[in-house]
Amino acid sequence: MLRAAIACDDPVIFYEPKRRYWDRAEVGLGRPVDGDTLQRARVLREGADVTVVAYGPTVAVALGAAEVAATEGRSLEILDLRSLSPLDTTELCGSASKTGRVVVVHEAPVNVGLGAEIAATVMTHCFYDLEAPVERVGGYNVPYPPARAEDDYLPDLDRVLDAVDRVCAP
Repeated sequence: MLRAAIACDDPVIFYEPKRRYWDRAEVGLGRPVDGDTLQRARVLREGADVTVVAYGPTVAVALGAAEVAATEGRSLEILDLRSLSPLDTTELCGSASKTGRVVVVHEAPVNVGLGAEIAATVMTHCFYDLEAPVERVGGYNVPYPPARAEDDYLPDLDRVLDAVDRVCAP
């Protein structure tokens, strides 16, 4: 994503979460930079029961939730938005229509957070395909805490799985 942001002719704001500094992954330096990389969401894990939409550091939380949910017999589709503006509504709505249930995970407070815009987009375009209301998992509606209390504030595996249970409830 950083290589695509550098190669882009348009202005790009690239957020670099400090919590991910120590993550290890393949970079793919040999691959050419695709001009649409910044504009397309990516399905990281195929699933059939619930779409979990995430971006940035919450993608790792969503993938962890998918692993745990799989042991419980639930198939979660993990959608990494990768870009917030423009929002890839085609991939977002395609995944939401496929599973019929959506959980949006982000670090911002749930109140007036980007998750509300994502949920509104899904509800507007996929209303008749949804089996349950869109659930949002985010930070609490309090000021951002000091570093030692950060883990209690940010979305974690249990909170994501609780939201998955709510959208799957009869």
